Amino acid sequence: MNSKKLFGYTMIIIAAVGFGSYGVWSKLMGASFPVFYQAWVRAIIICLLMLPFMLKKGSFKRIPRRDWPQFIPFIIFTIFTQAPLYYAYNNADLGTVQLIFYAVFVITAYIVGRFYLGEKITKIKILAMILAFVGLSFVFGGAILSFAPLGLLLATLNSVASGGEMACSKKPEAKYPATQIVFVAWVSILVTHLPVSLLIGERWVAPAFDMSWLWLLVFSVINMSAFLLSVIGFRLVDASIASLIGLSEIIFAVLFGALIFHEKLSWSVGIGGLVILLAAMLPDTIDIWKRKKQHVSSA
Repeated sequence: MNSKKLFGYTMIIIAAVGFGSYGVWSKLMGASFPVFYQAWVRAIIICLLMLPFMLKKGSFKRIPRRDWPQFIPFIIFTIFTQAPLYYAYNNADLGTVQLIFYAVFVITAYIVGRFYLGEKITKIKILAMILAFVGLSFVFGGAILSFAPLGLLLATLNSVASGGEMACSKKPEAKYPATQIVFVAWVSILVTHLPVSLLIGERWVAPAFDMSWLWLLVFSVINMSAFLLSVIGFRLVDASIASLIGLSEIIFAVLFGALIFHEKLSWSVGIGGLVILLAAMLPDTIDIWKRKKQHVSSA
């Protein structure tokens, strides 16, 4: 495995720790903030946090008209990633949301990787995806049966959007800094969610020094960091393989649930976690084995 891939995998795993905590912050924020309101407020906070750093580093590059077709699919997917997941986390069990999210996320990343990015979907990758779903079934069992229909729909919508967003981020990143890609994403969320919040008459919450706003601020910082690290990671490895490595988010989410919300861990969770990790490692493990075999044969 070359150093670039190793660095990419490391970024995705660190991002997975952040993504795995999303349900925690959403639950802690609870019903304090309306769905679209909390999304555009987080977008403002993240843009304000990123702007000074980007100006200092000269991270802004002019985007000519010919490059906008590369950004448009990414932006379209991005604007559907925030509100649905926040609603789902606050109206269903964390484990169930994670199950739906990653099952559809991986499938979407595979489809976008194959038909939009031109990546090869090998038999090993398909086997890895099947193993990942087996691991998911061990972790969550029959939790899907208790999920509300609207929550199911919104979690699925978010999964498609997130899988497409991460995979499509590879297109413009060859020319533009990862920070600019992330900044464009959050500006897109701001300019779409703010008008919707106004149109549907959401209750706007005045800033205050209380725990709800603290959790929203923490969520924003982690949201920004995890998104940026995942974009960096996805640019260095295949979108399909990266999506499988991202499944480690589920393990972190389960651990957070046990530590913070005192959710019980079972033997099936441990088995499922090991199977998911095996699925994430399988494509590159086979690739390394084949290269060693070819090297021995040529020698």
